[in-house]
Amino acid sequence: MLPISLRIPREVKAQLQKIARRFGTNPSTLGADYVTEGVRTTLHPSIEFRQTPAGRMAYVRGVRLAVWLVVETVEDCGGDVERAAKLLRLPQLLLKAALVYAKAFPEEIAADRDAGHRPIEELDALVPNHSFLRV
Repeated sequence: MLPISLRIPREVKAQLQKIARRFGTNPSTLGADYVTEGVRTTLHPSIEFRQTPAGRMAYVRGVRLAVWLVVETVEDCGGDVERAAKLLRLPQLLLKAALVYAKAFPEEIAADRDAGHRPIEELDALVPNHSFLRV
């Protein structure tokens, strides 16, 4: 990582500090994550980032679908993008955009996938005072 200096309004700094405390990190790390995500969403406009119990993850913009789930579904469909898109009820264009993002950041998606397969008991420990629906 390389250092960079940014000027932000006082109230934004205070909010960043508050959010960083809530997530158990420091404002510099959180700010760097936000800048990285901003650059990535500019380069991949169909992708957005969301906070999950397992951390921040890349999602297909406008739907409740993590990029790692798109990748897994395509794999489960033997690489058949059209079939995967139908199963996910997702336009092929968005599905392909998720695959392009996954190809650009394979380590991130692999880590998200591992986190997504964690046992629910581990998520309970990560998010105190929260209950998860068990089906």
